[in-house]
Amino acid sequence: MSAVQHQVAQSDVTESQIATILQYRYGDGMVYLPKHKPRLLYSIATERGFIDSEGYLTRKGRALIARYKFL
Repeated sequence: MSAVQHQVAQSDVTESQIATILQYRYGDGMVYLPKHKPRLLYSIATERGFIDSEGYLTRKGRALIARYKFL
């Protein structure tokens, strides 16, 4: 993917899409992405500060999850 395509894809991602990725956090605080979920969303969540570089949910990520209800 070129840098331009990546920027376009990144700007199209909504916070609700990122929140769906963040719901895959577990007791240790890490986000484990299932194989059927796009890696791009995980990368964008990391770039935007919702997940840290080691894969742990950040304070910003926890705040985003708090705004969404998952059944």
